[in-house]
Amino acid sequence: MSVKPEPVLTNNNNDRRPSNKSMGSQDSLTPKVAIVESYGDDQSYRYSFTYEKATLYEFKYEKAFKPAAVDPCFRCNRRVLPQDKVDVGVLFHMQCFRCRICGLPLTIQTFLRNDANEGDREIYCRTHVGKNVAQVKSGEVPPMGIEGPATGPGKKYIFQVTGKSIRPLPETPVKPQMNKGIGLSPGGDSLVSLTPGNMNDTSAWTTQSSPNISMEITQGYDSYRPHQQQPTKPITHPKSLLVSYDDFENAGVFEGQLMLEERHREEEERLLRFLLEEREKELRRLDDTVELEKEKAADDLLSSIENLSMTSIPRSLVDERERIEDHFRQVKEERLKAVTEKIATEEKTRNGKMIDRHCHEMLTLIGEKDRERDRMCLFDHSMKPPAEPPEGKKSSLYKSPAVFEALDLRAIDLANKDYSTMTDLVRDLTRTCKTELEKARVLFRWVIAKDINKHSVNEIVRPHATDRLLKGVKSGKETYHQLYKKLCSYAGLHCEIVLGYSKGAGYKPGMRMDGQTFRNSWTVVNINGSWRLVNCTWAARHVTGHKDNLPQMYHKYDEFYFLTDPEDHIYQHYPDDPYWQLLEIPLPFSEFLNLPVVKSPFFNYGLRFYSNYGATITTDTGMIEIRLLTPKILGFGSMLENVNRLPSEPKQLEGRTLLRFVKSEAIFTIALPGPGLYYFSIYTGDYWRSECLESACTFLLQCTNMKGRPSPPYPPVPFFGPTPVMENLGITADSNIDPLVVCNNDYIEINFLLSKDIRLTHTFQYFDVNDGSITDIDRYVFLRSRNDAGANYLIRCHKAGFYIFSLYAADLNGESQSLDCAFRYLVICQEPSPTVAMFPKTYQKWHRCALHEPLAGDLPTDKRVLFRLDIPQALEVFVVINEIWHHLKQKVGCAWEGQINTGPIPGLAKVYARFQGATKDQSIFAQMLDYQVIDDAETEI
Repeated sequence: MSVKPEPVLTNNNNDRRPSNKSMGSQDSLTPKVAIVESYGDDQSYRYSFTYEKATLYEFKYEKAFKPAAVDPCFRCNRRVLPQDKVDVGVLFHMQCFRCRICGLPLTIQTFLRNDANEGDREIYCRTHVGKNVAQVKSGEVPPMGIEGPATGPGKKYIFQVTGKSIRPLPETPVKPQMNKGIGLSPGGDSLVSLTPGNMNDTSAWTTQSSPNISMEITQGYDSYRPHQQQPTKPITHPKSLLVSYDDFENAGVFEGQLMLEERHREEEERLLRFLLEEREKELRRLDDTVELEKEKAADDLLSSIENLSMTSIPRSLVDERERIEDHFRQVKEERLKAVTEKIATEEKTRNGKMIDRHCHEMLTLIGEKDRERDRMCLFDHSMKPPAEPPEGKKSSLYKSPAVFEALDLRAIDLANKDYSTMTDLVRDLTRTCKTELEKARVLFRWVIAKDINKHSVNEIVRPHATDRLLKGVKSGKETYHQLYKKLCSYAGLHCEIVLGYSKGAGYKPGMRMDGQTFRNSWTVVNINGSWRLVNCTWAARHVTGHKDNLPQMYHKYDEFYFLTDPEDHIYQHYPDDPYWQLLEIPLPFSEFLNLPVVKSPFFNYGLRFYSNYGATITTDTGMIEIRLLTPKILGFGSMLENVNRLPSEPKQLEGRTLLRFVKSEAIFTIALPGPGLYYFSIYTGDYWRSECLESACTFLLQCTNMKGRPSPPYPPVPFFGPTPVMENLGITADSNIDPLVVCNNDYIEINFLLSKDIRLTHTFQYFDVNDGSITDIDRYVFLRSRNDAGANYLIRCHKAGFYIFSLYAADLNGESQSLDCAFRYLVICQEPSPTVAMFPKTYQKWHRCALHEPLAGDLPTDKRVLFRLDIPQALEVFVVINEIWHHLKQKVGCAWEGQINTGPIPGLAKVYARFQGATKDQSIFAQMLDYQVIDDAETEI
């Protein structure tokens, strides 16, 4: 049964009746908010948010009652297709990736989560994070996260409707068509819509549009009926007829390139000669200027001597002459450095312009060959494609670099071969290439190999190999980016060099970026009509440190910098021209600076931020939590350092970071020692026991004020939570998934489910925060029951502090005799119970058994104590106190029970059992448990 929605209007005017002066009056600028929540006949949840202030904005979505069986969208419960997916721990359609309350479009860099509520997996804008719909209705919270300085009458507006994003036509005004119905995403999956009406501006909250989009304005969901449409087809681009090596060979492209390259080489030689002449002129001009100044200084010295008596000369003539010589030697060195830098800049500029012209001419040549084959060909190599976000992610082009193994090996092999012309080099490199992707890849790997090889023995033995092709790079007039651009032009690929700022070596969160500081460049290459980001220089990594049997300095290439996804690339690089961000919603420079410093290993290992953390995280309690989404259990490390530390202070602050794994999250809890600024860096590796970790991300932590005493240091343990041993052996944490457990009761229970019979053991330790010592306290943990289906542990904390419970496991039939850590808990006790007692001691035969009572390990004297145990396959069970054997009676199944008097003498109470196959001889009884019988005055149960 459908529930009729009742909109809640919020404004400053209690009279809701329309006024004759409403059009164009001040009332028309009074904000009005309508929020509708209802349920449809199919139990689907429907939400509508309308905001009106000079313009009308409406955001609504419908959430299906049951989620799709495969890849459901968290917002609408409908299936998310791969090309329309945003993954932040839960999946969203790109269209659904908006603020839960106001519908503001969000990006990976701008979405926020309500960290105060771990169960809330929704996403919000900065205005509404941590808020709810009721607060907006009451007027307690501003209704719009979409208003900003860019809004207002007369501004350009773009809108977005349901379905997969469709890029706008540049500089084309969009006129919404009313009363036409709202379209669906591919397959009719997403049901999110934004409906503008009488709008003047929405530029602060919208993304893109298409002139073929139709929309409707509705007052509720009674009239909301999306019309079924055909799935949107991907945008098709004109394609070149000449793509593969065979196409180039048959069309005579290589022959034409050889002739054009010869002309280019002559031009390069002329430019080189001209630049050398200009350099010599500048240096001669510098020498002449300095000599004239020195002569003038010498003349001034002689004139001063003539006017003074010899007795009044402050120093000898020889000393003064040496001082002048030293002065002008320094002046010449300083000016020479400045002139050299100026000349080098001018040479790079001239050479860059020549390379751009040569690349354009080479692409024009290929375009002419295109038209010779088909005069109706629409693709024009001489025209640079417009800068637009790529269609699909990198993963849509290839899943693993293994698909390029043959091409990579060919590129590396040819990097050691000499070539006299660029044409012959590209011809050999692309000989097996069939697609533009393969061309871009093989050229990329060749450039990487040349960059890495500049430190190799081969380069030292044959220093002039391929010298003609790398002359510009070796002389410093040309970069590896320009080399890649030239290679791409020979292969018929558009490539552009992008200038901007980069968070490279030496940059830390909070640093300024201006002038020439942290300036950098990278490239974009057009593949199948989409621009893709490539960075040949950063991909050739020169890594310091030992790895396996490699020397201290070894080299590798970084896959991350080949066709990097724009939403990942923006963490490190900010272009001068915003359109080269290749993002649907370009990021302001201030937001770029506010992003944490993120390195390529962060993305290579599949990490993602749980929420949108800024570069600087502020706290007034001294406690900060950073949560990462992980595809599997990885190796992690961290470093906390004081920004303003004294030279005598240690660089790293130990014991201030706690790492725990909870489901698919790695959660770092940082307890700052006091107010101040701190750098916090996270390192990661592919294996959970990795000792070779790579920098993943860095934050600036700011503690403005410490309320109360700082938290004590954490135990020196790498992490808490599961290890891969859990999955390998089929173990599941049943009771406490979060390894951080607070114990303020008599005891806590920890349960593990087992899928097969395995070997298990455990340790229980106390961490003393005063001296940093760790003590074994096995009597405060007890394996209460153990069978093929699970294991139940009881834990008691006898005093306040940190406790470490570790579970170790191994395959029963495995070759290794050692047990590996499977799970590690951190137990925090703040208020220990005054009646805490130790557990009984267990022995090896306590396997598949269960203890019901007594659970206390200390028994009082002269008391009758009820013993209840489950011991499978036991024939007899006895409790032995002071050499007296007390027989327990067998109940149903394997249960044994009996009331035993502990007697007046303190000592041991032992539980024995005799199993099938044994005789009644006392020596073959197996000891199961040990209790301590102590004076009643000393015992507290």
